[in-house]
Amino acid sequence: MPVVHAATAAPWLWLAEISPATRPEWIERHTAWLSATEHARLQRIVRPERRAQFLAGHILLRRLVAARTGVAAHEVVVTSLPDGRPEFEALPGWRPSLAHSKRWVAGLLVSGPENAGIDIEFMQPARQIEAIVRLACSVETGSREDAYLIWAQREAEIKAGGHPNATWVTTWSGHALAACSTAVPEAALVDLAVDQPAVSVALAWTNRAPISPALLA
Repeated sequence: MPVVHAATAAPWLWLAEISPATRPEWIERHTAWLSATEHARLQRIVRPERRAQFLAGHILLRRLVAARTGVAAHEVVVTSLPDGRPEFEALPGWRPSLAHSKRWVAGLLVSGPENAGIDIEFMQPARQIEAIVRLACSVETGSREDAYLIWAQREAEIKAGGHPNATWVTTWSGHALAACSTAVPEAALVDLAVDQPAVSVALAWTNRAPISPALLA
């Protein structure tokens, strides 16, 4: 596979279920891929679901990088910034972001100097999301779906450092998605249980004006 250089790459967004990361044989195989930093973080996570989300997300990110660059997935070294955001060792020009919600994880890979930001939110019927958005963002929303999109946008923009070049939002299978990237992300589903290519997903993205940095604290 030819190596795709960061300067020529379009943003990629991959989605995966966390269920493989609950199986002992899968866990044993893939924890060997983790860096010392990741091992330390994993050991501090107590809840089984959160452990599965962490492990699934970090393996998803490696497979995403492998598909994009040609580097073997197990050779990708992922470390963490002080705030917990992932970054790569020895892969200049590539910027990642991870998010999780219930049984799904999302990974975004962008190129260039701009930070990446991704968020996925399961649109829970019982959550008072309109009130949360009103308090956090000073916005009155017209629907529960729009409130979730604004909340996902807020979370993605925080991960991107509060000054995104562009933010894209959409809904997918009962979830709100937001991505900070200079172009519309190319989305795909990947099954972490098997070594098969990701399957493209058509999403109707909408470009949103950035939320005021004062509201991202």
